[in-house]
Amino acid sequence: MRGNCRPWRPGLSGLSSLFGLLAAGLLAAPASGHGGALAADGCHRDSGTGERHCHGPGREADGRAAAGGYRREDWHRRWLDADRDCLNTRHEVLLRQSQAPVRIADCKVVEGRWRDPYTGRIFTNPAELDIDHLVPLAEAHRSGGAAWTAGAKQRYANDLNLPQALIAVSASANRSKRDRDPANWLPPDPSYRCQYVRDWQLVKQRHGLRMDAREAATIRSVERGCQDR
Repeated sequence: MRGNCRPWRPGLSGLSSLFGLLAAGLLAAPASGHGGALAADGCHRDSGTGERHCHGPGREADGRAAAGGYRREDWHRRWLDADRDCLNTRHEVLLRQSQAPVRIADCKVVEGRWRDPYTGRIFTNPAELDIDHLVPLAEAHRSGGAAWTAGAKQRYANDLNLPQALIAVSASANRSKRDRDPANWLPPDPSYRCQYVRDWQLVKQRHGLRMDAREAATIRSVERGCQDR
């Protein structure tokens, strides 16, 4: 009978077994506030954005190094649908940047043709692509965005007004880049580097973000080789 039922409370042996399962990875620990079970490497696909992120000591939700008070969720909990046309920011970018007509189903771009500018590779399956913030969120935070309002951070994370701000790239290239600036990372495809540093400067200038000395020096070095391009 219901009146005789009592909530189960594990004894010491039960707790020991539970902790053993967690340690062995047989039970999934909670991933994060934004959803998606963790894999063995501490990474998962964010249920809010559809992209892969990592957790762990000294790492932010996207696997990037912590940046003095930076929390990814303050900037980017999920892609927004600002114009309420049923396509959120991710799918607006996929729609705009596809080199062929796209197929849309359930308010998502499910087929098209994209050239990843970082690697030069061609993709037809959008599940293999991330939408990269050209100037990463943690880098924007370090460069002056830390003082922005919550609304300004969300607008930056979903910026469709500046075409250079968000680009569709291979998930592997995006993970390789992490939150690094041009002093520490440049696209593997050398033919795109001139455009990359031009766009980097444009995004930073548009949003009033500063550059440090090494970043600026690397950009000048790249630009010296761009004069004939």
